[in-house]
Amino acid sequence: MGQLKKKLTGTLIVPIALAAVLMPFSILVGWNLFTMILFWSFVVPAIAILLPSWLSENKNHVFESLVGMIGFCAIMVFMIYDHFKTDYFRVMVLSCAINIFFICLITWANRKRSAQ
Repeated sequence: MGQLKKKLTGTLIVPIALAAVLMPFSILVGWNLFTMILFWSFVVPAIAILLPSWLSENKNHVFESLVGMIGFCAIMVFMIYDHFKTDYFRVMVLSCAINIFFICLITWANRKRSAQ
């Protein structure tokens, strides 16, 4: 049961942290093409990868990172679904698909490096 609780904590902390970063980012920086690409392509995967590894002793964090990031993106898609024809929506959905690939790639590379 302890392992399940750690995985759940690692998974839930990702969307909570991303929402906590999104709010001040939106208010203080604002949105344009550069800030959208910066947030969705660099901030989101960085938080999704790093945060579960800081909170859990598990070596394999790909599950927590992916489920947490996909959960956050799903909530965002649900919130802005009326704006599905906007560039913001397209950047968000495209970056989610790209970030899934990069999270898997980075986790695989770290696992391979630590095995050597």
